[in-house]
Amino acid sequence: MTNLINRRILLASSLGVLAASCAHAQNRALPAAGAIDDEELSRMLDFRISRQRAANAAIVATLSSSSRHFQTARFSGVKGNYPLGGDTIFEIASLTKIFTALLLGVEVVEGRMKVKDPLQDYLPYGVTAPSFEGRPITLLDLATHGSALPLRPNNLVNPAADAPDKYAGYTLDQLYRGLPDYQLSYAPGSRFQYSNLAFALLGQAIARRENMNYADVLQKRVINPLGLSDTSLVEDPNKAARRAQGYGLYLEPVSPGGESALSPAYGLRSTADDLLTFLDLFLNDRGPIDLVKAAHLMLTIDRPGENDTTRMALGWRRTVVHGETFYWSNGSADDARTFMGFNSTRRLGVVALADAASGGGLDDIGMKVLDPQQEFDAKIVPAPQFIDLPEEILLRA
Repeated sequence: MTNLINRRILLASSLGVLAASCAHAQNRALPAAGAIDDEELSRMLDFRISRQRAANAAIVATLSSSSRHFQTARFSGVKGNYPLGGDTIFEIASLTKIFTALLLGVEVVEGRMKVKDPLQDYLPYGVTAPSFEGRPITLLDLATHGSALPLRPNNLVNPAADAPDKYAGYTLDQLYRGLPDYQLSYAPGSRFQYSNLAFALLGQAIARRENMNYADVLQKRVINPLGLSDTSLVEDPNKAARRAQGYGLYLEPVSPGGESALSPAYGLRSTADDLLTFLDLFLNDRGPIDLVKAAHLMLTIDRPGENDTTRMALGWRRTVVHGETFYWSNGSADDARTFMGFNSTRRLGVVALADAASGGGLDDIGMKVLDPQQEFDAKIVPAPQFIDLPEEILLRA
């Protein structure tokens, strides 16, 4: 008898969104004048989880000059709830890039590297970096999405955009072997093009300069000095009880990702509490002096951004709109959506972490904390419905 392999077909559903209740933690009003108040923040977060079903659990944490506040929301219909709070561990995806950019800043202020150093100076012998009409790619280009390199490497084993953990197992040998094959279509530094590949090369360049692997140099120069005890590139089995269960695009359970040569672009796990400590460095100058200087250096950079209101600092996006200036970054993993940012004028920072890759995450909520005139997306998209069909039926088409 022939074995039948079930395949999923996604059918558009007009059944509406499942009603649910959502447990959330209440906190005091946000400390910054003019910011959205506690009630509005709680309402938006509950709506995002219980009505829009963008995730099964989420946390929004805010930072002022003197206090931290945490709001959480959870969909009540999901079993196996883990504790949800400031010490819950999430994959933070591309927020990792800000750590890598800060690491570059530390190397610069301590005199080991320069932002205008060519990438070529930090490559293995025999590996040639691409250039455009004699203009080389610099470390500054890599750290501002200005390298003219593509989003991801061309030689991934499984390059599909929706492949689970598409970067797992990608090696340094693959990273460097594929580098000479890229043909730049414009001069580095002249325009914005988001690139995981660029930040991977940046992190590995720093690692080569320090003569250690990326995880160790990040631990030595950034994580340990800031006391970020729950921030790491690897899973810690002793902290498994605090690990958020991640979910995919359609809220299906997803396993954590693994390390690779591209980890400097995406690989960190962290908590809302650790990320607020990281933001405190930028917002309130709280940290070792070399890290404070590196943070200041990052914000002095001005490079092309993705639109008329947003430019690139070192790692950070700088948005100027509605009379506000704020810095931010976001991330999308196979099992999480993340956002963090700060508004120096309001003396306010925010971290927003969701345990699923679906929808737009919490970006609009995070931005609304930083700039109350930002719009909150209240659209409800009908939930998808899956059915399983045998392969023989699918082959009839």
